Amino acid sequence: MSTNSLKDLMSVLDEKVHVLELMRSFLEEEERCIIEHKPQQLEENTRLTEEIVTRLNAVNDRLRVLLHRVGEELGFHETRTLSSLLPGVNPEIRAQLCNSQKKCFSAAAAINHHLARNEGLIKQSLRVIDRTMSLIIRALGGCETYGATGRILKGKAGSGILCREI
Repeated sequence: MSTNSLKDLMSVLDEKVHVLELMRSFLEEEERCIIEHKPQQLEENTRLTEEIVTRLNAVNDRLRVLLHRVGEELGFHETRTLSSLLPGVNPEIRAQLCNSQKKCFSAAAAINHHLARNEGLIKQSLRVIDRTMSLIIRALGGCETYGATGRILKGKAGSGILCREI
């Protein structure tokens, strides 16, 4: 088996850990932007997060290729996961691969936590906006007003244009 393939695999796993940690930090920043109501900064952060997702997809593609290559070198067919390769490598490398795998799982769990939290914050904000709009509409909605024909109408108030004539 080629030790270069294993080194490449460990290198790509380390890069994946780095990209996942970067994603986690951007999601933490997104959370701060939502809480502190900084829409411009949130928009920029979202753009950078999209770039990180693109980078993560590229790393995942390289990882799949390397998993397949290392699997073939070890004599395994249909290697799809790192866990399926672990029994075929020496204990020292296995420990390093397991450590990188745990870091990936930990970072992915943190990302899922932040995604759920940010989704909850946004949904909560939208509920507050919805309740505020409902309150305003109820407060303005039951009054009498003049219609276009000059007659008094009952109904909901709404926005409109007032034409001022002399």
